[in-house]
Amino acid sequence: MLGCRSRRPLMDPAPNLLDVAQLAEIAQARAECAPRLYALVSSVGSQRAAWEVLHEAGLFPDAAGKFYAAVRKYGLEATLDGLFTLDRLAIIRALIVNPAPFAIPRVSVSTLANQFYCEMQVHLARSHALRTESAELAAGAAGHAAFEAEAEEISPEEINRAITAGEPLELVEMPLSAEVHGVRIVGRADRIHLEGKRATLVLEFKFSGRRELFPSHIVQVEAYGRMLEANGFSTDRLVYAVAVLPRGRKVTDGLAAQIAERAFRAARDGLSMTDPRPPTGAPDPLAGLTARRIDDEAFGLWVFRHHRARVERDLSWALHYWSGRRAPEGTASRGKCRACPFNAATLCEAAKAPPDGRYAVKRTEGRYGVLHVVQPARRGP
Repeated sequence: MLGCRSRRPLMDPAPNLLDVAQLAEIAQARAECAPRLYALVSSVGSQRAAWEVLHEAGLFPDAAGKFYAAVRKYGLEATLDGLFTLDRLAIIRALIVNPAPFAIPRVSVSTLANQFYCEMQVHLARSHALRTESAELAAGAAGHAAFEAEAEEISPEEINRAITAGEPLELVEMPLSAEVHGVRIVGRADRIHLEGKRATLVLEFKFSGRRELFPSHIVQVEAYGRMLEANGFSTDRLVYAVAVLPRGRKVTDGLAAQIAERAFRAARDGLSMTDPRPPTGAPDPLAGLTARRIDDEAFGLWVFRHHRARVERDLSWALHYWSGRRAPEGTASRGKCRACPFNAATLCEAAKAPPDGRYAVKRTEGRYGVLHVVQPARRGP
């Protein structure tokens, strides 16, 4: 036939022996080094500190936000697995043999706040690999990502220039770090308003089916206020605000700004200071707190003023655990124990009640040890 050409059968290319050798080298390095890398990174106390370790070593050159996103999507173990490439093997080996020293303990703000829910959970998370899968956690991550997407990117140089000039700033997902009581606290505040060197508002968003203010919410914003103070910002007019939005709610443009304006309006209308009652044992952040509650169709909002003595009371108790001044304390709430994933995985010896029998627990043996994956019990119909 005219115009036709014959074709020889296509053959698979011969395997590149160099590629095979490189893959074998990577696999061997992963088997030898991955457990030690995981132990090192998971021991530093927070995702921010973990990113700093990897970033300073040259293993994760991207910004912290990309590290958080990777851990949220794939988990810490899979994120670390992805670092094992041929060009990084020497860096990984050098890091685990001679890690950069941490002179003081490090803890994230969210972990600090969780101590006021159950400190024993925080303690067990340091020694056991447990992952909780729930719609609530996924909804919270999506909601925070939507708020972050509203903001325009600004460089550290631009921030410093505006602060020096005394200009007002609204900062979203602002990284903060400070040493308090011999412990390095690190975190990313949802929204902070500054007027030069004066902090005027710390606003946190929570996504939950329960429109309620919890002790952990209070401690989280208090920690950001304390870090701002440690970084040289005036907190004499600082207002805290916690906004609770329903899970799965679509976030519209400008909602964060609307909530912030409602918080400022509440402060202008008058907020009394608080009575920092001296604690006996673990403090109750809700004790003596004077807060204004605002109920809107789209959100619930609690607004209260910064009070140095109350912040000191709450944070000093929490940080004394991290500095080794006291042992971890378990909750006295039987309800919390029933709803605890560590209790469901039979990891907690201090539980006050058996776990909810509807929990699903899967134990997987891996090179990092036993991974406990817990699916919380469904509530309601």
